[in-house]
Amino acid sequence: MVLTENAPPVLRQISVRAVMDVLLHAGPTSRAELSKITGLSKQTMSEVIRALEEAGWVREKGVTSGRIGRTAITYEVNGDAGYAVGIDMGATTTRIVLGNIVGSVVGEIEYPSDRRGGYHLIDQVEAMLSDMLAKMGIARDFVLVAAIATPGVVDPATGALSMAPNLTDITDIDIGRTLSERLGCPVVLENDVNAAVIGESWQGCATAIDTVAFISLGTGIGLGVLQDGKLMRGANGAGGEISYMPFGADPYTKDSLERGALECAIAARGISELYERSGGKKDTSVRDILALAEENDPVAVEVIGKVSDIAALLVVSVNAIVDPKIVVLGGSIGRHPLIAEGVRRGIVKASRRAIDVEASVLGRRATLVGALAIGLNHVHNLLFSPQTLPEQRRLPPPPL
Repeated sequence: MVLTENAPPVLRQISVRAVMDVLLHAGPTSRAELSKITGLSKQTMSEVIRALEEAGWVREKGVTSGRIGRTAITYEVNGDAGYAVGIDMGATTTRIVLGNIVGSVVGEIEYPSDRRGGYHLIDQVEAMLSDMLAKMGIARDFVLVAAIATPGVVDPATGALSMAPNLTDITDIDIGRTLSERLGCPVVLENDVNAAVIGESWQGCATAIDTVAFISLGTGIGLGVLQDGKLMRGANGAGGEISYMPFGADPYTKDSLERGALECAIAARGISELYERSGGKKDTSVRDILALAEENDPVAVEVIGKVSDIAALLVVSVNAIVDPKIVVLGGSIGRHPLIAEGVRRGIVKASRRAIDVEASVLGRRATLVGALAIGLNHVHNLLFSPQTLPEQRRLPPPPL
């Protein structure tokens, strides 16, 4: 279903891209307005619109009246012509969202991840997506790209997944290739926190901001960074593995070397252990510790204060390296109001620089929204960018 599969001239591909950019971002537009905005001639515009209509990507929307009584047909992107899938595949929960090519969500499901891991997770994704499509009456051929966000490090060269200890037996599987064969479409694999920062920059509290840091605090911890609108990945895809920063806990212990000193201190397990060492009940969940802190339980308040101060040092460190416009706190722990406010207070104690810190507004959906954004971006690149001049395209604005 790729518009450029018959290899039209590059100039024609560029014209198509220009027209689609306008229609995706401005909505229904007449040919005259498209010519004016893009600078393309009326003849070229007629040819481009005809090609897009025949391929099914564009359709007539309606008729508008001109200033002297003349009417003009307006055109819009045909959202039903294709879809992208975003998948947030976690150790305990998997979420799948289906969006059309204009960015509107048309379906979403959530289910417990198969704890057996490995191919069981992949079988589950295939089955749940097939069921969703069947219920909505959408043929699988109309799914053009699937993007999977998952914990771990994704090698930018090979797509191999590593450092995902919470996903059982998954690192030896070529997830992208396997699911691509199953689903019959290209599959893009991305780290879950990288997806989350893209989600927040598309539809969250960092909309239209090009340089953003997203710090996720939860079962594990991680960092996603957009620099000038591009993901910071590092040479081996491990950029943002902040759990291994050598502070918060003794970095030389076996546990710190395995999980990371910072994760040992301020991820869920570390917080529960700190609560117990401080005189609290053993095996108390972080959710319960936060609830107790809200009720001014002295032990819980002390623990959350210590955790917030360490997290504040993390924010100061990230800010010194990345210099983002905004730091977004996400994850089940990071976005909690007590943590977010405690981090802001801790920053004042640890830095003279003003750092804009906001709690994620997308919450647990940040990764899922980001996965959909990645899928849509890939679809638009495949369909409407010159294949000899590949480049990233802007996503359409969030649906109202």
